Amino acid sequence: MAELIRDLDAYIAHLPAVTDEVEKEAEKRADMVRAVAAAHQDSGDFLRSIKTEPGDTDTLIYSDDPAALSKNYGHQTPDGRQVEGVHAFEAGL
Repeated sequence: MAELIRDLDAYIAHLPAVTDEVEKEAEKRADMVRAVAAAHQDSGDFLRSIKTEPGDTDTLIYSDDPAALSKNYGHQTPDGRQVEGVHAFEAGL
């Protein structure tokens, strides 16, 4: 007779082979984000700020640059001029 395994999805998500593949995929996507950031850099701060952090079942791709939101999505200068964002994180989707 078949056995029902409760929380099978959580069991599978925590398997080392699965978490390793998730981390590898996140690194590939982070590289896509970095490629876009590299093409639009002045100081290189935004590019250097893009990092990954593995969790229990997922891997976070993030930037620790304080101006990351403005650089990625765009912003308005004090004189009212609109500066287009580079949309680097969208490249990793």
